Amino acid sequence: MQLFGKAERAQGILTTYALFFVLALGLAWVTRAWEFLPAIFQGGEEGFYLSLGLLFLVGYLVNYFAPKTGVPSFVWAIVFGIALQPLFFIFTQDKHALLIVVELLAAFVLFGGGVEVPFKNFKKFFAPIATISLVGTLITIFLFAYSLELFVPLFDLAIPSIALLLTAAILSSIDPTAIIPTLKNLRLKKPFLRDIAVSESAVNDVAGTIITRFFLVAALAFAGSSTVFNEFLPLLSKATLETLALEIMWGVGVGIFGAWMLARWSHSVAQSGQDWSDPALFFSVPIFMYALGSLVGGSGFLAAFVAGLLYDGEHETASVRHFFETFVDGFIKPVIFILLGAIVPLGVLAGTAGIGIVAAFVFMFAIRPLVVFVSLMPWLVREGALFEWRELVFLSFIRETGAIPAVLILVAVSAGVVASEYIFAIGMWVIMLTLLIEPPLTPWLARKLGVAR
Repeated sequence: MQLFGKAERAQGILTTYALFFVLALGLAWVTRAWEFLPAIFQGGEEGFYLSLGLLFLVGYLVNYFAPKTGVPSFVWAIVFGIALQPLFFIFTQDKHALLIVVELLAAFVLFGGGVEVPFKNFKKFFAPIATISLVGTLITIFLFAYSLELFVPLFDLAIPSIALLLTAAILSSIDPTAIIPTLKNLRLKKPFLRDIAVSESAVNDVAGTIITRFFLVAALAFAGSSTVFNEFLPLLSKATLETLALEIMWGVGVGIFGAWMLARWSHSVAQSGQDWSDPALFFSVPIFMYALGSLVGGSGFLAAFVAGLLYDGEHETASVRHFFETFVDGFIKPVIFILLGAIVPLGVLAGTAGIGIVAAFVFMFAIRPLVVFVSLMPWLVREGALFEWRELVFLSFIRETGAIPAVLILVAVSAGVVASEYIFAIGMWVIMLTLLIEPPLTPWLARKLGVAR
């Protein structure tokens, strides 16, 4: 009976998956064959409202039906964004406006990532979290960019080294919301592994974002050929590290101020005896922190994250926090991935399938595990080791790319950097394949390694 039940569930998932895929293909054909449709959606104010309504509707439908397919909703959001490209043109034609929108959305995502991380667990495991988030990110960027430099000539492509480093920096970020749903369904023998995975992914997002900014500036000023090694070295110079440290310090300082604002608000709600509070401040803080952090020369994204991390909400504001988290997961993230799909250059994506697939597999099965073992080796070999080798294998497999890399890809494309079409295409392949391959296999791997019951 159990076998029949599993077979029926698998058949149901495959059927829903097939229907979703056929629907996406049908929509892609309709929006390109019926030329009057794009004309309606691109016509004046009414066209804008139609496109906006469609964007929200697709986000809702993806969130509702995607769990029934067994494929992450992020992937379906990208697929339907590609299918409906002509109808979303009004959002993607102005790259500067698109850049402002996605950076605003990213501030919300990072603030939400900070809120999701319990600060007491973050403090307890700060050393391994900081090591893999900071040192590990640098190693990831260099190794992945260097591997791309080796593979690119094999596919008859000419991509500048700075573009490869920018691609690696973008993809070094890990999305906590891509791994949290998987971890919730696992009974880990050592629960702290979940805390480390979620905390590290949130901090890694910020580290990847800051380093991406560095290479983005370098890519915009790119003036000739070089190598990955030569382009990477300036990141390790004293002047650059001091600048990054100052950016981090200002970002943390502004974030502490944001957390203080939230704490005062939370305390006032608790004192008033209310069971619910207006969420306006909860939404305004990440916007102000991002703007203020950027204004004073710090990392606005880091400021938004720290404000969320240090916020310890009272029971009376739990409903506001829940509403915000639902808003981010159910609205903001689908919008990011739909917009990402809406600006995919299909010709370039098809032309880079070879390098994209190879890059994704090298990234998942070589770079990520190597970085995890190198970064966390001190906590593996010492007496009273915190980790076992099988736990590091598990941690290396729950490092999916997601919303923040998607935002950073949009930022790079909107900025008009050199070889942006290749950054986009390779980034898309890596994002889609990590989200397609890793989440479904994680429960099986956890049980096989003996880290889950």
